[in-house]
Amino acid sequence: MSTANAQTVLSKDATFEGKIVSKDSVRIDGKLVGEVRSEATIELGETGSVEGNLSAATVITAGQIKGAVNARDKVELKGKSRLDGDLVTTRLVIEDGAQFEGMCKMGGRGDAGRAEAPRAESPAGESAEPERAGLFGRKPAGH
Repeated sequence: MSTANAQTVLSKDATFEGKIVSKDSVRIDGKLVGEVRSEATIELGETGSVEGNLSAATVITAGQIKGAVNARDKVELKGKSRLDGDLVTTRLVIEDGAQFEGMCKMGGRGDAGRAEAPRAESPAGESAEPERAGLFGRKPAGH
C-alpha cells in the first residue's frame, strides 16, 4: 500500500494520541499512542511507531509496534520491523531481519480472535498420543 492508496495518513513528523477508527486504509509514518481499527489495511512505514493495539483485515509493518495485533486476513512483518505484543491472524509473513516478541494465535478464515478450547490433560503416566506402528505397520522394537 502506498501513501496514495491510504485514506488516513499520519505523516512521519506527526504525533497522535487517541483512537483512530476507519473503514478505509490507514498509513502511519509518525508516532501514534493509542488504538487503530480499520476494516481494510493498516500499514506502518519504517518511521512509523504505535504504542497500542491494532485491529484490521491486514496489518503490514516496516516500523515498530508495542501492543496487540488482530488481523482477520494477514500480518506482514517487513525486514526492519519490530512487534512487541501478541498477535492473532489467519496468515503470517515474517521477513528476514524482522523481530517478534510475543505469542501468536493462527487459525483458518474467520478464526482470528476466537478463543480455542483448552486441551484435556492425560492422567499421569498415560501417553496422550495413540500408539504408533513402526516401519511397515510393525510396533517398534522394545515396546
